[in-house]
Amino acid sequence: METSFSTLLVSFMVDIALLAGVPLGIATLSGLVVSFFQAVTQIQDQTLSQTVKISAVVITLLILGPSLVSPLMTSTVEIFDNFHLLAQ
Repeated sequence: METSFSTLLVSFMVDIALLAGVPLGIATLSGLVVSFFQAVTQIQDQTLSQTVKISAVVITLLILGPSLVSPLMTSTVEIFDNFHLLAQ
C-alpha cells in the first residue's frame, strides 16, 4: 500500500475538521436558539448563552466523543505502522 505524507496530512486535516466541526456546529445552533429565546422574552443575561453553549459542547463530546476520535486514532496508527515508508 503506497501512502504519501501529503495523503496522510490531508486525512488528518479532514479528521480534525470533523472532530472540531461537530461540537462547533452544536454550539452555534444552541447559541442561535438561546439568542432567539432571549430576544423574544427580552432577557438580557449574557451568561445564559455561554452556559448553554458550554453545556451543549460537553454533552456532545460525552455522547459523540468516541465516534469522533476513532478516525483520528486510526490515522495515527496508520502513520506509526507506515513510518518506515514515510521516512525514506
